[in-house]
Amino acid sequence: MKKLCFGSYATVLTLCKAKSVTQKRLCGTILLSIAPNYDIREDDGTTSDLVRGKKNLSPIVTENAPTVDLRTVADYFKHNILSLLDSNKRSHIVLALKDIVASDDTIEPDTIVERVNGMTKATIAGRNAFVLEDFLAGLFLYTVVNVENRNCQESIREITSEYIQSFETQKTIIDFLTAYSNFSMGIADEIAINTRALVLLTETSGKCQKCGRPLGIKKEGNDVNYAKVVHLSETDDVILCVDCEREMQNASEDDKLALLSDKHYLENLTAARNATSLYTLQNQIEDVLREVNLMDVTDDTRLKIEPVKVEKKVTEKRLKERVLFDVTQLYEGVNNALDRLAGENKLNVDKFAKSIKRMYEDASESLSSQSAIYNLLVETLFEKTGRKYKEACEIIISYFVQRCEVFDEIAE
Repeated sequence: MKKLCFGSYATVLTLCKAKSVTQKRLCGTILLSIAPNYDIREDDGTTSDLVRGKKNLSPIVTENAPTVDLRTVADYFKHNILSLLDSNKRSHIVLALKDIVASDDTIEPDTIVERVNGMTKATIAGRNAFVLEDFLAGLFLYTVVNVENRNCQESIREITSEYIQSFETQKTIIDFLTAYSNFSMGIADEIAINTRALVLLTETSGKCQKCGRPLGIKKEGNDVNYAKVVHLSETDDVILCVDCEREMQNASEDDKLALLSDKHYLENLTAARNATSLYTLQNQIEDVLREVNLMDVTDDTRLKIEPVKVEKKVTEKRLKERVLFDVTQLYEGVNNALDRLAGENKLNVDKFAKSIKRMYEDASESLSSQSAIYNLLVETLFEKTGRKYKEACEIIISYFVQRCEVFDEIAE
């Protein structure tokens, strides 16, 4: 498990520093932001121990940190730290630090991690636009004030140049701001936390699933029907009003099972409502396939078209869920489109499959993360077909994951 500490933080920045900058200069300059009299910019041993997570920061640093002016530290980062980093790797830095924060199970969702603006773990997860100096200064201050840096070697060993490079295909999703708007972090945090509630409210058309009372705030008066997310099982949540949520605390198992059954009905109803949008998506998939500009492939690119369960090939949880959703919804749709276009002599399916296979082999040589490989294949297909219908490109690549052109079966 990755852990946010000064060592992991500094390792990310070291892997993304400008070529002319040394590790000790970068780390020493960072520490000077809160301890101007503590200079380790020429101390290789101390710097190395800190970055590798072998020792704690000096008390000179940790005792100064709680009383520093947060805005002053952020300004220091803007004028003294950003210039030491590779400008082409700024998005990689943010994506890596976001991933480390999300992976650290010792940090609760409501914990303030970016101390300059008071961003919580949940807020950071829901954002893709940052003031870079604030973000870096805020996370640095968290590591100094809240985290022991000793005995972190195992976690830090996971942070390699390959790990940084795995974010290459995602870098365009990160935007950089010169300042945040007046939209408070508290409200942003609330939105991030309530995303699940919005999904559930969509299923129930904005009503309490149990009593049918509309959930929301009346235009006049002070009567409020707060929406409450209630966990019925490890995998199932329902949305209730305050009164019904209170009643469920003492509900019988039969009552809970009845509510769960009703929830499954609502899920199926929502799926039915989405069926018409699937028809549109199927047409988009066929449009993408019609515009495929086939790659050159070598004769020794062999195909394996016997489907293998996705669980036996994809190890990354979120990617597995994404591919399974795609193939469950539209595997047959892609299959039928390929057959139809082949029958019209508008697509050489065997050659197209070999193209995908070759793309996967090429991607595997430079990328180790399955998510990074998947995203690169999607982006390549998206580019080759005129940058139309990104979701259709994702489903087509998921189809070839199922068919085995993408990702090999994991040996037992």
